[in-house]
Order: sequence, then structure tokens, then C-alpha cells
Amino acid sequence: MIKKLLAFSFLLFLFLGCTKKTDVQIPAYIQIDNYFTKVAADSSQGANNQKFTDMLVYANGKTYGIYPLGAKIPVLTSGATSFIIRGVIRVNGVDALRADYEVMKGCDTTINVTPGQVTHVTPVFEYFAATKFRWMADFEPASQVYGGFVSSYGAHPTLTATTYTPGFGNYGTCLALKSTADSIASVQTKAAVILPTGGVGVYLELNYLANTTLHILINGIDGGSINPSSSWNKMYINLTEQVSSLQAANYTISFYSDYDPNVGANLTLIDNLKIVTAL
Repeated sequence: MIKKLLAFSFLLFLFLGCTKKTDVQIPAYIQIDNYFTKVAADSSQGANNQKFTDMLVYANGKTYGIYPLGAKIPVLTSGATSFIIRGVIRVNGVDALRADYEVMKGCDTTINVTPGQVTHVTPVFEYFAATKFRWMADFEPASQVYGGFVSSYGAHPTLTATTYTPGFGNYGTCLALKSTADSIASVQTKAAVILPTGGVGVYLELNYLANTTLHILINGIDGGSINPSSSWNKMYINLTEQVSSLQAANYTISFYSDYDPNVGANLTLIDNLKIVTAL
């Protein structure tokens, strides 16, 4: 009996002696509730409003993934930590299509973090120096009714586009499309827009408010549709594939709004249009 106990004790000692001690690292947290965007003071980059729904976070060179605004983001680090934070957009307004906005650089900063504690961060974003602003329209002043547009769309009868006050942010003027049962309201760029091909990122930014669907054409080809929104919204349309497929040098951008008899007076407002490219 004693021999059996001794043998058991020896085996138990061996087992315990071989067991590795594991420590769970306590993460530090950062939380991003808000952000700022900067544009050139000379208005060459247009309005500064962006709509980043999520943040992509790197810490000390390691990717920690995409988190919605307001989330506590765990990072396995302590003390002075090198962060890169990038703004994430919903491409073409689709929830499942989220990507960091390639024409704007990330916020590159060093933040002191403490395991178990939350550090609040407000990143600042701006466009890359290489970003090109190929075409913009803010419809100011009001006398510039089309802001770079003519009212025309294929064979459809066309209503004259007008300006509307106020524009986005309760400021200035914007473009108004008012379709009726008899006519589709539409506009297109007066001059050709030069865009790069070869897969270079091409994005259309705009603020809009609409009670019918807004359609975008590029050289007469479908460039995407924007669903109605009862309040001012921000949209990012990725035109990279269309531009690279067309392989043209110059492009005409057109907009037209559907007619919906169920919403009363049809109204689509557009403001702060930009076509920006990565190069």
C-alpha cells in the first residue's frame, strides 16, 4: 500500500512539475467616439465633411481590425504605442462593403495606453498629398445654377435643374432635381472630366437628400444608384471598375432622379460633389 502511494505521489509530482504556467495578458483599450477631417484652406479640396462609420486600427505594426465608432478597442500593448488609425466607409452605401478610404491617409500617432484602462482618442484625417480632385461642384454662389452642369440626359424629356436653399449643413445653396410624371429631372457635366484608368481608385463623394432614387451615369453607363434619404446623408460611390473598364480619356458624369407618384412633390437635393482619385 505504501509503495502504491509513493508511486502515485511520484507521478503526481511529475505531472505538476511539467504543467506550464500561463498568464493571460490584460489588454489596454482605446475608444474613438469622434474624429476630425482637414482640407486645404484655399478650398481646392472642397468641403471637409466625411462619414466614417468604423475605424481600422494598427498598433505597433499589428492589425487589430475594424471597429464601429464608440467601441472599446482592445490592444495588447502598454505605455507609448505607435498607432495608425484609418477611417472606414460604406462603399456605395452597402453595409457589407466596408473599406478604409484609400484617398485619405490614416492618423499616425503615439498614444500612452495602460492595461485595463480606456484611453479616448480623437483622430484627425486628411487627404493624401497625391490625391487628385478631378472635379468639384458646391453650387455656390446661387447664380451659378448648374455649378458645372448642363440639364440634359439622353432622349428623356428634361426639366430645368434649379438651386435650392439651404444646402447641406443648413448653409448656402445646393442643386435640386424635381422629376414629374411627364419629365425626368437630370443634369450632366458641362465639360469632360479626365480620369485615370488602370485600377487607380476613383471615388465620387456627395451629400444628398432625396425622396426618390438618384441614379449616376458615367459616359452613359450605369455608375450606381442611391436610395432615398429623408435627411442629409453622405455617399461614396466607387467608380474605379467602371472607369478602368471603359478605358476612355474623358468622361461625362450624369445624374437623374426617378419619379415616384407616392411621395408627393419629388425632390432630390445634391451638394458638395467631388470626384477624387488616388493618383
